[in-house]
Amino acid sequence: MTKVFITGASMVPVNRHYDMSLFDLAESAFMGLRKTVEEMPEVDAIIVTNSFAQKLENQSMLGFKLSKRLGLSGKLSMTVEQGDASGGAGILAAYSIVKSGVARNVLVVGLDKFSDFPSKFVNDAVSTTLEDVSYYEGLLPAPYGALIMKSYMRKYGVKEDYFYNWAIKMHSNALENPYAYLRFPVDSETVRKSQEVSTPMRLFDIAPRADGASSVLISSEDFKKVSDSPVEIEAVEFDSGEPTISSLEFPLRKAQVRGDKTAIEISDSFSVSAAIELESLGLAEKGKSLECLDSLNVNLSGGLKARGYPGGATGIYQVAEVYMQLIDQFPGKKARDAEEGLVLNTDDLLRTSYMIYLRR
Repeated sequence: MTKVFITGASMVPVNRHYDMSLFDLAESAFMGLRKTVEEMPEVDAIIVTNSFAQKLENQSMLGFKLSKRLGLSGKLSMTVEQGDASGGAGILAAYSIVKSGVARNVLVVGLDKFSDFPSKFVNDAVSTTLEDVSYYEGLLPAPYGALIMKSYMRKYGVKEDYFYNWAIKMHSNALENPYAYLRFPVDSETVRKSQEVSTPMRLFDIAPRADGASSVLISSEDFKKVSDSPVEIEAVEFDSGEPTISSLEFPLRKAQVRGDKTAIEISDSFSVSAAIELESLGLAEKGKSLECLDSLNVNLSGGLKARGYPGGATGIYQVAEVYMQLIDQFPGKKARDAEEGLVLNTDDLLRTSYMIYLRR
């Protein structure tokens, strides 16, 4: 059976890139990728993962347009949109295309841009991921996140300061990551005094959206030689369903990994999301996950909370970060003795998720 490998990866630092367009960011990520691959093979297909360009940028057919800009006209091209889980969906598409033999080398580029727009427009775009009734009532994902947080506090008897642990840890991790957006430390007092967004959720419980682009090259076994350190994609799993917030039931499965031997990146849209994901993956005891973070190689990038939240590029950043960890080229905090990796890319409210297993 055909094996599938990651043979290169690149990231643009997550930031407010006022001087760069959506396509400038993508081109920068691609040029960075070319520098990591000694002999760039012929790219057979390009997949662009994006969440909000149709709403914010009035741009469609990003895959086709980017293929022209990168000199890949005539290649198979497509755009994948699945909200903030678009990156994971794009990796699944690329993995399937290579495994089926349709293409041998697939370029996946994740990109989104928020900083050119007032918060009102960004919030409106983000709200399109909600059901029609919520969107037209003007709701955002954050109030739903606050309801999840209340349910968690009630079920496990924890207080607000339990969630402070996540922000403190993520900001500590991001200090060493040159690609991170918020590279500064925080303490409990900083989190406690931050703005209340939706009771009991505070500003530091929420991941900040910013501009970003990341790319990975996914290749068949015949082409893994283009990389000095190829990493195999062992599997990509998908889950979807409507969560039950009151009982904290989400369509997330247990992971087949050891937390202390695995480089892990999860989608921490909210601090409570991180707790639920770690517990659903089986990496921590329910109601206590945010008290044992030092024992896990989780979000050493700083996660969405401090690396920044680049929308539909998120899953591609996560895969690139874990890939770099496994080949010992991540420029930030290093995973300890990790030979396998796990990426969990979800939307804000954990309704759809992609779990990607990597092995050195």
